[in-house]
Amino acid sequence: MASVISWDKARLRGKPEDPEGYAKIYVDETIGAKKLKMHISVIKPGMRAHEEHTHEGEEIFFILEGEARITLEGVSFKAGPNTAVFVEGPKMHGISNPGPETLKYMIIIAN
Repeated sequence: MASVISWDKARLRGKPEDPEGYAKIYVDETIGAKKLKMHISVIKPGMRAHEEHTHEGEEIFFILEGEARITLEGVSFKAGPNTAVFVEGPKMHGISNPGPETLKYMIIIAN
């Protein structure tokens, strides 16, 4: 079965560590996905989505707008628009916004 989810129809989830940030959930088990998850996250300058964490499955951060600081297994680096970062599971990782503009990025997780 195919599902089409527009920005207006995607579920909204707040970001506990960034009260103005949010995630728009497009793909997860609620639409029948068994191995994939996908969402768009928005983080304000100087904030992060959540604490660094680890989980099973592979993950991709795709930066849409702004500048991201990615931390992977204790090593930090910056990534800008139109950049994909692949994270092997289960590796400790996190993302934050060190820049002056809002950070907007896509997350795809396959377990």
